[in-house]
Amino acid sequence: CESATPSIMPVKVYISNISASHLITGRQRQVKHILDTYNIPYMEVDISDPKQSGEKEFLQKSLFDKNLKLTLPQVFNDNEFCCDYDGLLCAVESNQLKQVLKTSPTTSTSNQQQETPLMSSS
Repeated sequence: CESATPSIMPVKVYISNISASHLITGRQRQVKHILDTYNIPYMEVDISDPKQSGEKEFLQKSLFDKNLKLTLPQVFNDNEFCCDYDGLLCAVESNQLKQVLKTSPTTSTSNQQQETPLMSSS
């Protein structure tokens, strides 16, 4: 999201309400809990619902185009891939959640300051 204004649309969390995997259902719950905790608006897209076949096709194509595996949950903002479960956890741990989810404008000046090498005087 390189737009001048931050997105006001909620992020989309792609999930499946029909899953035999306790790992997937637990991860889906944890992602929603994290977003709730950080007051980040989101909408669930249940790709197991036949009414969501268009969204499922979009998800499959988007991940295929990026050479990523279809694992749930997946998080998008304004039809742009943000992260999967592991990426979301890394974003929380590194305090970069809003940047990864593209819910706030990027602060490139502060990032540049952090990345500037320090000159040592001998």
